[in-house]
Amino acid sequence: MNTCFIYCRKSSEDKDRQILSLDDQERTCKELAKDKGFVVLGVYKESKSAKRPDHRPEFTAMVERVSKGEVKHILCWKADRLCRNAKEGGALIDHVDYNGMLIVTPTMDYDRNNSTFLFIEFGMATKFSKDLSDNVKRGMNTKVQNGWRPGSAPLGYLNDPIKPKGQKEVLPDPDRFNLCRSWWEFMLTGNETVESSLEKITALGLKSKRTGKPVSRTEAFRFFRNVFYAGLFDYNGERFNGRHTPMVTLDEYSRVQDIIDGRAKIHQFTNDFYFMKTLKCGECGSAITCDRKTKKYKNGNSQTFIYARCVKKKGPCRQPYLNAIEVEKQVIAFIGSLEIRPTFVTWVRKNLRRRNEREFDFERGQKSKLTKRLDSILVEKKNLYGMKIEGLISDEEYKKEKSRLLIEEKQTKDSIAGDGLTNWTEVMEEVLAFLANVTKIFHSYDTEAKRMVLRILGSNLELKDRIVRIDAKNAFVYIKETEKSVIRKNEWLEPENSPIDRTKKAFLQMQSDMERVKGIEPSSHPWEGCILPLNHTRNASNNRAMR
Repeated sequence: MNTCFIYCRKSSEDKDRQILSLDDQERTCKELAKDKGFVVLGVYKESKSAKRPDHRPEFTAMVERVSKGEVKHILCWKADRLCRNAKEGGALIDHVDYNGMLIVTPTMDYDRNNSTFLFIEFGMATKFSKDLSDNVKRGMNTKVQNGWRPGSAPLGYLNDPIKPKGQKEVLPDPDRFNLCRSWWEFMLTGNETVESSLEKITALGLKSKRTGKPVSRTEAFRFFRNVFYAGLFDYNGERFNGRHTPMVTLDEYSRVQDIIDGRAKIHQFTNDFYFMKTLKCGECGSAITCDRKTKKYKNGNSQTFIYARCVKKKGPCRQPYLNAIEVEKQVIAFIGSLEIRPTFVTWVRKNLRRRNEREFDFERGQKSKLTKRLDSILVEKKNLYGMKIEGLISDEEYKKEKSRLLIEEKQTKDSIAGDGLTNWTEVMEEVLAFLANVTKIFHSYDTEAKRMVLRILGSNLELKDRIVRIDAKNAFVYIKETEKSVIRKNEWLEPENSPIDRTKKAFLQMQSDMERVKGIEPSSHPWEGCILPLNHTRNASNNRAMR
């Protein structure tokens, strides 16, 4: 009895085309077996590439059975369905030459008398596979050098549906780009984790491009770690400048990385008082919590008291409790001590704006220097590539130095594109409005906003010996002292040696402090202004001793 195996293979990963092609091959081979009078003992089908040996489990299982002598015939659509590599092709030809196996296709039978044709068939298939691979790689490298990332576009972008394959550009997705940008803005506030921002953006309707369902947690982390959104992309271990529209600047991308790395989790509190997530125990460093105590009177009435205390999770602690009302009084006193008058706001605006013309000249000079640096970076990149071609540096050194130059190039371009003076003016207006109304802002908003105000104004918030100690940010202290000096000397006209330049530096420092609150960079070591008169000073050597 003549027995045979049928082998069907399709290398495409497109499932619909895959199933159709495999079924078609099987049907044709079964008709061929019927015509030849063969009994089919097994059908082996798989969707795998044959260019690498030992990569196809169905093929390997079939060859093992052939080696045991179970059948003497293999039926397939074409000979190149069986092999596209020398190792497996040679093994099959050995079975034909020495074991009497017959390979049958609809157009030709291969036995020991014409096995030479199998060498040609398998050789042509191998050559085709290599040429195809080389052509694909060449096309990919050309696309990368032109600034376009190969492969499927990430969330928020689309591959150009009009241009042919290999020339497709990456375009903003009109349905998702703005939503994804909002997602980055959620993280840039510093008040969100990846998980909490994911909940917000899901509520706004963002869906995964791949599944059409809400974005998963894993996909969310992958989203924020992808440098593609900052205008760069990685390919084969190298970093390249992309020509696609960036969703964020490189600086914004770096800020979010710092936020993710530095904010693993946010603790949830049952009793959510605004100072609980900001105050620490001044003795042991543990968190401060609040307890509610209800006192019932004989007449049937009751009264609830709220006390702040140390959780004492870091060991023994002798700190007593303090009524939450008293805590709030001290906090409000601290905030009020830094509030500035409207008349001082007017004075600052008047004097700082006089320097705009000078600032414009300075900024133009800076941009000229940056443009020259950008030109030199382009020359360095060209020289670096020449050193690689000549073998003067290793591939690893080339990739490392190229990555550094690309990042510097991106940062330089961002700096040239930025409008520092306009940004400074906007910062000044925001800070002035904040300081002039800080008490009102504190009382007008929710718990999280109150925490934000405290983090902006101060650091190292502690409760010790029933006294709230807050280190006022050095910039805020300087602004307040400047106001006092101006009022005391009645300097409502700009004096010859005005402190205005130092005042501007202080405003810029305040912007930096505000950004640090958002988790962007670690805090500096500001002058320690606890809830004491602002003209009170401390000796640096006994700062902590006072606590």
